[in-house]
Amino acid sequence: MSSKVGLILSLLFVSLFVAFGIDMINVQFAYSSLDSKCVAISYRISKHGSVDEALVNALEEEYQVEFVCTGNCQPLFGDVVTYQVSTYIDALVISKSAVKITIERTAIIGYYA
Repeated sequence: MSSKVGLILSLLFVSLFVAFGIDMINVQFAYSSLDSKCVAISYRISKHGSVDEALVNALEEEYQVEFVCTGNCQPLFGDVVTYQVSTYIDALVISKSAVKITIERTAIIGYYA
């Protein structure tokens, strides 16, 4: 009888561990997706030459992210622009509410990689 109770309790822990692993995979997938979007966003900022309201709105609409310029938002040619890109994911075990994932990147104005 005690071995059956032990098996039931261990299955509970295993199921929580599997749910936590699924959350970690979802976080990594969202981070990778956000990182690839940052490469495209850096290219668009470099090509556009500035970070104005029209560009921010276009980036947020096209890539479905939140864009925040954190440094040197009125750059000249060759200047470095620092920005943050955020998205939200729904987690199973990590949090009851949506988890915000934020990446901070830079772009050089006039440099097309």
